[in-house]
Amino acid sequence: MASNIDEDLHRMVKGIVDNLEAAVSGTLYDINGNHVVIDDLDGWKAEQYKKKSDEFGKEHPKESYDPEMYGFDTYEEWMEGEIGTVDDIDDPDEVSLSECIDKEGLGDIRFEVDVSKDLYGGKVLFCYGGPNIWVADDEVRGYWGSSTVEMPLNSETRSELFNWFEEQWDDIKG
Repeated sequence: MASNIDEDLHRMVKGIVDNLEAAVSGTLYDINGNHVVIDDLDGWKAEQYKKKSDEFGKEHPKESYDPEMYGFDTYEEWMEGEIGTVDDIDDPDEVSLSECIDKEGLGDIRFEVDVSKDLYGGKVLFCYGGPNIWVADDEVRGYWGSSTVEMPLNSETRSELFNWFEEQWDDIKG
């Protein structure tokens, strides 16, 4: 039983690390929230359009097309009228670090400050009630029963996360 908890906790912590690092690196997300790596946006759009047209073709086989019933001269015109063209495929979205953190839903934020109220670090509680998962300014730490998982964040994410903590701290300080 403990190994399932360890595996689940590892998967959750890794998912949070991946999402934070993807947000900082500018990784794009498609309409379903999946990470998208795009070297060729036009090629990606063509692929998405093909999936859409294949799905349309499965639901509405070309053999069943009746021009009198649908009011288009050809099956292709009808399909374009229903699903649009490749130019109608939306670009994937970039998600910022703030949006990623807000999306996760925060349980608590803790700041590390000195007596002068200068910020040295912080941590955010992302998940609690079963596993407790904290995102600190340098790593993600997960705790579940006696299991612990710690995964470091890359330097770019650490820097952006510290900037986010500074923004939050500045808002509190006023």
